[in-house]
Amino acid sequence: MSSAVASRLSWGLILTSIDFLACLLFACLHDGTFKFANFTSQFSDFSFFTSTIDLFLLQLLRFALWMVPAAVHVANKADTLTMWKEPIFCTSLIICAASPTKLLLLTEKLKPDEFLTFGDTAFLVWNFLAAILLNSSWSRYFIRTPSSYIILEEEDLEVAPKQTFELIFRLLQYCKREWLWHISGFSWLFIYSITRIFVPYYTGQVIATVVATKSYPALANSVYIMTIISLVSAVAAGFRGGSFEYAYARIQRSIRYDLFHGLVKQDVAFYDAHKTGEITSRLAADCQTMSDTVALNVNVFLRNCVMLLGSMIFMMKLSWRLSLVTFILVPIIFVASKIFGTYYDHLSERTQDTIAASNDVAEEVLSTMRTVRSFACENVESDRFYGKLTHTLDVTRTKAIAYIGFLWVSELFQSFIIVAVLWYGGHLVLTQKMKADLLVSFLLYQMQLGDNLRQMGEVWTGLMQSVGASRKVFEYIDREPQIQHLGEYMPENVVGKIEFRNVHFSYPTRSDQPILKDLSFTVEPGETVALVGPSGSGKSSCISLLENFYIPNAGQVLVDGVPLEDYEHHYIHKKIALVGQEPILFARSVMENVRYGVEVADTDVIRSCEMANAHGFIMQTTLKYETNVGEKGTQMSGGQKQRIAIARALVREPAILLLDEATSALDTESEHVVQEAIYKNLGGKSVILIAHRLSTVEKADKIVVINKGRVEQIGNHETLLKDTNGTYAKLVQRQMMGDQKTRKRVTVPRSGPRPATSINVAGPSQGNAMSLLSTSFSQSASSVTSK
Repeated sequence: MSSAVASRLSWGLILTSIDFLACLLFACLHDGTFKFANFTSQFSDFSFFTSTIDLFLLQLLRFALWMVPAAVHVANKADTLTMWKEPIFCTSLIICAASPTKLLLLTEKLKPDEFLTFGDTAFLVWNFLAAILLNSSWSRYFIRTPSSYIILEEEDLEVAPKQTFELIFRLLQYCKREWLWHISGFSWLFIYSITRIFVPYYTGQVIATVVATKSYPALANSVYIMTIISLVSAVAAGFRGGSFEYAYARIQRSIRYDLFHGLVKQDVAFYDAHKTGEITSRLAADCQTMSDTVALNVNVFLRNCVMLLGSMIFMMKLSWRLSLVTFILVPIIFVASKIFGTYYDHLSERTQDTIAASNDVAEEVLSTMRTVRSFACENVESDRFYGKLTHTLDVTRTKAIAYIGFLWVSELFQSFIIVAVLWYGGHLVLTQKMKADLLVSFLLYQMQLGDNLRQMGEVWTGLMQSVGASRKVFEYIDREPQIQHLGEYMPENVVGKIEFRNVHFSYPTRSDQPILKDLSFTVEPGETVALVGPSGSGKSSCISLLENFYIPNAGQVLVDGVPLEDYEHHYIHKKIALVGQEPILFARSVMENVRYGVEVADTDVIRSCEMANAHGFIMQTTLKYETNVGEKGTQMSGGQKQRIAIARALVREPAILLLDEATSALDTESEHVVQEAIYKNLGGKSVILIAHRLSTVEKADKIVVINKGRVEQIGNHETLLKDTNGTYAKLVQRQMMGDQKTRKRVTVPRSGPRPATSINVAGPSQGNAMSLLSTSFSQSASSVTSK
């Protein structure tokens, strides 16, 4: 016998033995004295109204259920134990309900001055406790089989689904933060609930007064009290609603801020792997769902708890027998709510996922509307978006069907409870055990209790909706970025020496495709270095590593001899400025865009714009430096956006300037002016520039040629051209040949017999290249071609 089987069998036998001995003891104490005959006689003289031996039969059911785990292990079906959780829970509720049911039967034949014996009372209590023990032993021990202990890898722990109650508790922590407003809301809620508790009682009094006394003064007195109660209830409801509504808004702000704060801390690799539309959907829709449902359901839960407790007190005071009838049937509604709530949790998570998918499509299309329009794909994208909405509708339809089933069960059993109370209440009235007016009040309380229970059942469903929405939100909040920015090094000055030392790198989303392979080069302080190479050779990856967007797989990136990750995050990004291939501007004014991330005077902003050749076109706009550039700079041309981005880099007075095709969108004159401004105003700062257009790199102090992730050549323009078999010379040759092919001869007809005049026409990009290639490159390139 395996240790698992022996362990389960031992526990089952221990619990069963305790249960059996307790039941046998209480059965022998049936008449108040311990006699074994009390146990045996109940079989021959069995009656539902006098015997407790039927409770002993429930012990046999518990015995069978406690033996199931050992039997399952013997059959090598230990993994199926989790399937027993819900059936065991429902069975435990039924066994619990047997105790109050038996109590009603035993007291039915008792006289008013008679009481149950100690043995019968103890038997009822033990049956109730044994049912609780049955469920808890299964939940805490039997279901936790050895095969369920799965050792998760470190990365799996990050995405392991959180337990439902842990998520609910964490959601409630947001309510705790707004304790002041919740105390206000709870105070008014308590007043409101207390006043509502008295409504059924006085309603019964009004009916009894009309039927029994037919007295107008008594009726007026009861109505007067009801009016006062209603006014107080209305005032309390208003203040309660206002307090909770403001608390909801503050909770929503906290959740959204925590999520946004967690998102902006993530490394760039996180955004490479996640779609922007999905993330923004979590920030908008999921946070809205979390704040609304959790806060609202806390309000509903507490209100109904107070009213439920008050109703139960009044009901017990009016008739404890009828109260037991109600409480016997209530667990059935609870079971239905629990089963539906668990299923609703799963559906809610699927709903939020489909909403995130549709939002991702919308964000992608609306942010690239020019491309969509240019390809006439409006209908195609509309159909794609409609398909995503249909997925959401399908899940919502499933939720609606499930909700129909829940309402059927809930309403059916509530109606059944009312019928049972009416039948048994009528029986009590007819047997002179209850007054008719008290039965009316009890029925009103019972209906209020049913409404309270229904709303509390919906609270669980609502919380499951919050849980479904919160899983991804909390996953994003808790996610630790790979790049932690824990460095604290902040020297008084950064000289600007850059060193790539044996760097290996691949992007996290494509870890099997190495980008940089043992790459090494150095940029001395004040040196301008150009990175040149074919597309995809790894030039922009070097810039990304210098910006600390990613960390190398091996090797180091050093600034002034110190590893880049050792610098304080904000400090180093003030010393390193980047102008990328596709400049991103924010939907703010020009002044705010240039000043982004630093506190500088307006004069410094204007000076940097003059250096970047941007001041002229800015002053031509209506609002000048207060002009809004539009979303992602859509109100500006490509060249204007590029120049604003260059000004944004220069205003920081960086020690290191990174230019990734920074002048690619400028015309020849603007490019020349910007280059001259950069070279003349940096004051010995280090510059790394990337260019596919070789005319941009001719003035660089050093050119680093990168091919397939490795450094192939290092030198200046003249020395590299001498190596005719080198990559740099081949790039120059290829560009010269391409320029010659793109020139077109255009014949312009003129009036009269004058001969046609031929002119050379080149596209805008070729014109830029030719302006410099025809001068500084002409001699060297010609020699390369000839060889």
